[in-house]
Amino acid sequence: MEEINGELLERYLHGKCTAEEQARVKEWLEEDRFPTDLELPNAELGQEILLSLKEKHYSPKGSRSLRWQYYIGIAALMALAVGTFLIWNRPDPQVKQMVYKAPFGKPINLILPDSSRLVLQPGSVISYAQHFNSEERRVKLLSGEVFFSVQHRDNQPFVVSSSSGEIQVLGTRFNVRNLKSSEEMQVVLTQGKISFKDVNGKVKVLKPGQELLFDKKLGQILQTNVVDTTRVVARKAGILDFDDTPMAEVLELLGNLYGVQFKISCKLDHPISGNFTDMPIVKALHLIQRGSEYRFRNAGNTIEIYK
Repeated sequence: MEEINGELLERYLHGKCTAEEQARVKEWLEEDRFPTDLELPNAELGQEILLSLKEKHYSPKGSRSLRWQYYIGIAALMALAVGTFLIWNRPDPQVKQMVYKAPFGKPINLILPDSSRLVLQPGSVISYAQHFNSEERRVKLLSGEVFFSVQHRDNQPFVVSSSSGEIQVLGTRFNVRNLKSSEEMQVVLTQGKISFKDVNGKVKVLKPGQELLFDKKLGQILQTNVVDTTRVVARKAGILDFDDTPMAEVLELLGNLYGVQFKISCKLDHPISGNFTDMPIVKALHLIQRGSEYRFRNAGNTIEIYK
């Protein structure tokens, strides 16, 4: 009998299984064991499995059932290959919150329950409800950078919230960068129309090609500029291109890309420019050394930066 694997589950979710395969998957979902060698080839499939299997087979009676534990097992296995999913119940038992952390290495694609598509830069973290309510579709950007391609729905706005404020749209494409190392949050609109409301209630409407910068310390909008969105869109494909970028941001982005940690032993007062796409970390750090006073050396499990 065919083993349970990611390919079989994908066919099952899309209704392409034979009757025998369907019976096998259903039997597997009811079993008291979970295969430890299940392989899920990509984030989109992993998320479909997590959402769709729960929707098809999860009974709200008894959230501690073995079947619920299976879904936790699926989430844990997904973490090995495509990032980290965490799930918990809100006080409302019908609403479950999902947190996803993108893996290191390259941008990752995710499909939300409403079919909106996201591209998360390495190490980025978002949270959202397993099922959006009828009034709005809300996603929280906890850290990192995400490009949103939102499905248009007239009566169900899409909201991206953060500690700095929230962005409301109906259907559009935009990028939000909210790095831990940066004092500013950046929003760039590439298509459609969005409104940004800061923590003080001030609202700013953006048009395509505009950038909004928000000062996280002051809690206010700094400015809006007309920008070339080519660089923002290119980052979806993993292009790492710096243009007078503060060194603290460079280190955070390199750390997320290569899965390394930096030990800072000097003042990060020199911005960096250059393209660092598709190269080993040794070469990237060598290029930074050639164009600046920064120096790097191994320091146990970290890379030390000094002058």
